[in-house]
Amino acid sequence: MTKAIFLKLCPNCGDDIKDFRLSLKAPCEKCLPLPDEKISELSRLEILELLKSSGSLKKLQNLYDIQLQLDELDNLFYKVTGSRLWSAQRTWAKRVFSGKNFAIVAPTGMGKSVFGAILSLHFALKGKKCYIIVPTAILAEQTYKRIEEFVEKIGAVVKISRYHSMLNNREREMEQEMISNKEYNILITTSAFLSKNFEMLNGSIFDLVIVDDVDALLKSSKNVDKVLYLAGFSKDAIEHCLKLMELKKEYSKLLKRGGDASTLEKEIEGAKKFLEDFVKVSKIGNIIVSGASPRGKRTKRIKLFKELMGFEIGSRIEFVRNIEDLYVPDVDDVEKKVIELVKVLGYGGIIFVPMDRGLEFAERLYKRLLEENFSVSLYSRGKAKIIEDFSSGKIGLLIGVASYRSPLARGIDLPHVIRYAIFAGVPKFRISLDIEKDFSPTRALILLSNLREMVSEEEQMIVEKYVSELREVIHQIRTPDEVKEILEAISKNVRLEGYKGLLQKRLEEVREYLIEILSREDVKEKIMRAPNITVSREENRLFMVVPDTVAYIQASGRTSRMFSGGISKGVSVTIVDDKKAFNGLVKESKWFSEEIEWKNFNEVDLHKILEEVDRDRATIKKLMQGLISPQFRDPITTALLIVESPNKVKTIARFFGKPSKRTVNGLTVYEVSTGDYILNITASGGHLFDLPTYELGNNSVHGVIKYDGTFLPAYITIKRCIKCKRTFTKPIERCSYCHSEVFDKEIVVEALRKIALETDLVLIGTDADAEGEKIGWDIATALSPYSSKIKRIEFHEITKRALVDGLKNLRDIDMRLVEAQMVRRIEDRWLGFELSEKLWNRFGDNTLSAGRVQTPVLGWVIDRTKESRKSFQTFFEITLENGLKIVTKRPLMENDKVVEEIHELTKAVYEVMEVHREELEVNPPPPYSTDTLLQDAASQLKFSVHKTMSLAQDLFELGLITYHRTDSIRVSNVGQRVAKDYIVEKFDENLYRPREWSKEGAHECIRPTRPIDAVRLKHMIIVGTLRLAKKLTQEHLQLYDQIFRRFIASQMRQAKVLKQKYEVRFDGNIEFIEGYTRILEDGFNLVLKINLIPEVFEGKLKAVNVKSWRAPTIPLFKQSDLIRSMKLKDIGRPSTYAKIVTTLFQRGYVKENDRKEIVPTKKGYQVYFYLNKRFYEFISEETTRKLKKIMDSIEEGKVNYQEILNELYREILSIRRHY
Repeated sequence: MTKAIFLKLCPNCGDDIKDFRLSLKAPCEKCLPLPDEKISELSRLEILELLKSSGSLKKLQNLYDIQLQLDELDNLFYKVTGSRLWSAQRTWAKRVFSGKNFAIVAPTGMGKSVFGAILSLHFALKGKKCYIIVPTAILAEQTYKRIEEFVEKIGAVVKISRYHSMLNNREREMEQEMISNKEYNILITTSAFLSKNFEMLNGSIFDLVIVDDVDALLKSSKNVDKVLYLAGFSKDAIEHCLKLMELKKEYSKLLKRGGDASTLEKEIEGAKKFLEDFVKVSKIGNIIVSGASPRGKRTKRIKLFKELMGFEIGSRIEFVRNIEDLYVPDVDDVEKKVIELVKVLGYGGIIFVPMDRGLEFAERLYKRLLEENFSVSLYSRGKAKIIEDFSSGKIGLLIGVASYRSPLARGIDLPHVIRYAIFAGVPKFRISLDIEKDFSPTRALILLSNLREMVSEEEQMIVEKYVSELREVIHQIRTPDEVKEILEAISKNVRLEGYKGLLQKRLEEVREYLIEILSREDVKEKIMRAPNITVSREENRLFMVVPDTVAYIQASGRTSRMFSGGISKGVSVTIVDDKKAFNGLVKESKWFSEEIEWKNFNEVDLHKILEEVDRDRATIKKLMQGLISPQFRDPITTALLIVESPNKVKTIARFFGKPSKRTVNGLTVYEVSTGDYILNITASGGHLFDLPTYELGNNSVHGVIKYDGTFLPAYITIKRCIKCKRTFTKPIERCSYCHSEVFDKEIVVEALRKIALETDLVLIGTDADAEGEKIGWDIATALSPYSSKIKRIEFHEITKRALVDGLKNLRDIDMRLVEAQMVRRIEDRWLGFELSEKLWNRFGDNTLSAGRVQTPVLGWVIDRTKESRKSFQTFFEITLENGLKIVTKRPLMENDKVVEEIHELTKAVYEVMEVHREELEVNPPPPYSTDTLLQDAASQLKFSVHKTMSLAQDLFELGLITYHRTDSIRVSNVGQRVAKDYIVEKFDENLYRPREWSKEGAHECIRPTRPIDAVRLKHMIIVGTLRLAKKLTQEHLQLYDQIFRRFIASQMRQAKVLKQKYEVRFDGNIEFIEGYTRILEDGFNLVLKINLIPEVFEGKLKAVNVKSWRAPTIPLFKQSDLIRSMKLKDIGRPSTYAKIVTTLFQRGYVKENDRKEIVPTKKGYQVYFYLNKRFYEFISEETTRKLKKIMDSIEEGKVNYQEILNELYREILSIRRHY
């Protein structure tokens, strides 16, 4: 059934098209005049064939060409391998056929090498030249033989040349001649050949260049230039690109300093134009780069790939784990325990020695293992042969140091071999406390990070300042020699000049502060008592021993790697030789990874775990040997994940390491591998479509078309002014207000269509509410002709755990939510436009607007203002001699009467009577929903509702809190675990009281996603432990703190208090007072303050001071009060509360006084009285509440949305006829 018309969105001719045609992957009726029933029986290729045969194939020609080439490659693949292209391989092929350059992100066993070989053969069969660059001679020969075998299978004539160190002299001469004469279709060499023998290739231009291992290529950074030359770029083009990169860098610096960048802008535009013109007139080949590189961030020239080819290379660090994190408690003889564990676990293990035990211990352990006849080797940097022997099985065990710098901990990638890791002691390092002798920037940073909690809150700010400065200094120091020079100058009291002198001065400040703080007895005592820090003594020198959590995460990660069957199972066993350090490791590891769950080695079923470990290793070996079992076809699906904001994209992309990055039509796309998916992640930037604001003919009403007895909303891409940010939904090239250029979201739609075409699955990850569902449906409809499968993924927090759960529970788009949101928007447009037009005509001001919810809310403000003005009374505050304050009020009094009353109250005797005390338990408040968060942020933090929602949106997108538009206070099991981890670590397990609070709905309360309070969060950001996609402000932290404390309190024990009730009699008056006076037993009050009043006793007292003021007994509304009223009166929704209040301010209907109280303006009065008098039946509170319930009924599938649109249409006709 057709539900909408999308204007100018036909994928073939660019004309208007119905959503149902798009869902059938078909063009509009003009392009293909067949009934929908007939089209529903056709495949996408059959539809394209029909367009081709009828001469109607236009914009879809590219899709048709790609499909034909893909089918051709798939058939070739089948002929030479006996299997079809996998999902990832199809994606790579479609990119190549679209003329794109890219970095392949894929785990072991994904057939990258086979794909490269067959793709090269495909190109060669069409007379094109290909160049495959591999890291080793063995791989070069294997690739050569593989392609030769493929050529033989199809009986083709293809000239293949290879050059590597394993060739004999005769072969070498033959290949040299072949290469020099360019008598080949496919060339295969090592990266080393490219570095040493580039002159043999000089002048050659290839149609396809495949770099099999980018890390090997980058051993010589000039290789990047050489690859670009071979793809068709000139030296001049590369020089211009390097210049452009420098100009951009200078431009960024200049903008930060606030300087005039106009000259630089012209130079940048000039460099860009040169490159654009060069590409237009030059034949540029495709470049495919396989692998990731930790060198990438250190190699300037690799950025040439980004500037010239549109992609970036990621790092090899992957944050995916399928590891059993085990520990063996209370071990005295570590060496003996290692031997026992190896005997149980077998070969395929790495034994990591903690930094504090050092290489000497590693050598001793190595000798003991040799004595026990184990096949073991001691690893040291640069011993590649050891890794080769370990990979081939000649060596069964490796021993190395657990350091994040060690290649054994961070660089080795042998998923077919490494089964487990043993940590021969908790990963930790020692930091000397003798700062005068052992000062260094990195040690100082570690010390300050650990000393922060040993000082007062005021001094913590100083620590954080120095931590921040140290990070800057470490970043600014260029070489190890510079560090050495500066530290020598400090020790010898020599003053350096220039920037080194500035760095020296900053380091000296930190050094002096550390010397001072470590000399204090209070700090020393706290260090000794710290639960996570051990102090050791060696030769009269003190050392602080702290856990090395980063080393643990990286080193244990060697045991679990992604492969084409998922994420391999691994085992990590930590031998606990230092209980305090282990406590710190457990605590900090949970900050880094949500998946870590520590288990006692003696309490797990080791046999069962090892069965899974070995099953995965067997599978990986088969995959690497090409022995693919049928059950592993399409083991990883390529998918496009679309969310709404760029911040959300960055947050998700970082869950799995440093992603590769590319740009499509200006849209940034990150690519990561999750184990089950290769995800391309990008953002829609919110809504892409909205109802048009121009008339569509006689049968249309404000962007909705009456068609065949139904109402079809028309949707047009949104246009946004680049300068003033106003939005438009009409054909427009320049802003109607400031005449600047507008950005048309049609560009985003086209980019998403291109990426969708590459992948086998589109995942709609828009927000988990009705508005998000509608945005998702719009995107899904627009992308349908370009994607074979589209699914909805739902997550209520931006965390790795929530994303992985969402990927396991994909669903279809909920059309009931979509229909309800359609009706909301149409209703808002119809009534808003009709009433707004009446306002424009009445007041001659086209900035005025009306809405079904905003108008009654404006009425509340007006009514409350009237009531408040009538309720003024005179208040008196009486301070008694015991400090007790009493407030009493009188009818409004003149000044002379006030003076008399103050005199009487000062003389009066105040008798405290009927004092009753009782002990009772006070429950904590529930966690926040949207309305209560807005209320408290307004009343406690003085934030406007707009600011609160903006800050909360950031916190949500950065993965720090759950979804913030919710009316639920439910706490999930995950939320309860977050609270438990924090409460147990910070206080005591006895204070933890899990509460679900509500059982209704899938949505959850607003809560933190991790057990990290605001103070710790700020510190983790400063020291670099936590890196967010956006910088947090103090206001972000304030709001996060409020959310965090409220949530933690909701999961804590009740507080036991002493409650006091009494009355005070004076001068014929009685004032009743009650409140809590004492905390008898701590509970949730440890994180959420309970207000106390002074304890009193019966007796007579005198007044020592009396003051008076005038005030209303009915207070004016504040923003928080309006939110509370909307919630109580059931109008508005969590997603619209803030918008409604903000709109009233933006339209000038209300304003705030100095006390943040809301009062109506003259304009507000006029608009409301006009609307209320003439259109009351449409904008009354009762009507608004009724309509909200109808919308809920549509969501629940109880009513037909078209029937509701008919009713709303009759309402519009009534307004037009009678008013």
